[in-house]
Amino acid sequence: MLQSDREAVRLFLDGLRQHRLKQNWSQVEMARRAGLSRPAYQNFENGYGNITLRNLLKILGVLGLTERFAQMIPPITEEPTLAALSKPVRQRARRRRPTVGSPTAK
Repeated sequence: MLQSDREAVRLFLDGLRQHRLKQNWSQVEMARRAGLSRPAYQNFENGYGNITLRNLLKILGVLGLTERFAQMIPPITEEPTLAALSKPVRQRARRRRPTVGSPTAK
């Protein structure tokens, strides 16, 4: 389990750095491919400064990690509650037959 937000950011940035190095790209090359300035990318990868979500997605796209980003937040699944399980199954109401002598009777 992560100790803090700072540790989570460090692990995330270390992972991005490893993916960049696996491609044998410098920070300058990575910045160029992502359409960012060199200082902006260097500050981001070194844990300084802020980056927009759009620029983060550009970086992940260049590294081929966009799919993993989408999987970070799993879909919510409805789990039945005990009250919902104990309710009887609802049935459709039956159609009433018109009574003899009513205006709708034939």
